[in-house]
Amino acid sequence: MEVAETAVTDLAVLLAQAQRRIERALAEAYADFDLTAEQWRILSVLLDDPGKTMTRLADGAALPAGTLTRHVDRLVERGLVLRKVHAEDKRRAVVALSPVGASAAREIRARQQNEAVAKVARDLRTVLDTLP
Repeated sequence: MEVAETAVTDLAVLLAQAQRRIERALAEAYADFDLTAEQWRILSVLLDDPGKTMTRLADGAALPAGTLTRHVDRLVERGLVLRKVHAEDKRRAVVALSPVGASAAREIRARQQNEAVAKVARDLRTVLDTLP
């Protein structure tokens, strides 16, 4: 196995481990709102960039389309997100946070703003920004 291949494999493993550790550390914040990690990722993405199509939301939240639809359905039922027909393409849906969902997302985000997590997030963003 080449060095470059090993480095990529190690990076993939490290990222998966980092995701698990971060989600465990932050789970208490979104568990108080009865959310799963996947549902929190959806709310977080929509907090940063409201009005996403389902395709863009799936990419942003790193979820397969079928899984995303199931989670969005639950979030709509709970009144945390709104799903509307796209203004220009009636076959597509646009998803945004409801006022209640935005409030919950801001509260969860505020609880997560500790220095260790913020540093990891900054470091990961730096790495991700350098990848093609």
